[in-house]
Amino acid sequence: MKKTILNIQGATKISKAAQSEINGGARWNPGGGNNDLSKCGCDCAGRVTGPFYCHLEIACPQVYTCDDAQTM
Repeated sequence: MKKTILNIQGATKISKAAQSEINGGARWNPGGGNNDLSKCGCDCAGRVTGPFYCHLEIACPQVYTCDDAQTM
């Protein structure tokens, strides 16, 4: 017995071969175009700062204090 999980009007079934040719993915960018990564950064505790999309684009692996970041 075959079950229909979703009944979406207008949807068609594609073959496994066609499925394997699909590449890419969904990316949510409400402003359109590319995200401006120059607005992204890291704070002294190692957290990502900047617009909402920055935590999706960059990581701050090093944790340091602001005093350690001062140059002499």
